[in-house]
Amino acid sequence: MGLMFTTVIGYAIVLGLAAVFTMHYLAKALNSADAERIDPKPEVKF
Repeated sequence: MGLMFTTVIGYAIVLGLAAVFTMHYLAKALNSADAERIDPKPEVKF
């Protein structure tokens, strides 16, 4: 029973670390602050 809990908790921690690692690098690569500079907002709404 203890092995099952350890395995599940360990798997959840590894999965969480992978998600944090991925989101950290995606947030650096996809900087939304330059979106306006790269593709300016149009003046006329279609």
